[in-house]
Amino acid sequence: MTNERTPVEDVIETIATADDVDPASMTPPLATAIDPEALNELVARGSTDADRHLEVAFTYRDHEVVVDERGTVELD
Repeated sequence: MTNERTPVEDVIETIATADDVDPASMTPPLATAIDPEALNELVARGSTDADRHLEVAFTYRDHEVVVDERGTVELD
């Protein structure tokens, strides 16, 4: 990650910006799409193998969300 926010916070902020909504008012909760604690933990641990790349992909609010081991969030 390049900032002090968690991957979950980055996902919420990225989607809120894309949808032009207040992050606190987004429904359904992110937990309906993915376990927030598990996402944060996966990214925090990353990949210990230099030949492997960690990506977590899921759908939330009609967005295909991809989070990599650096915590970078991309929407498709």
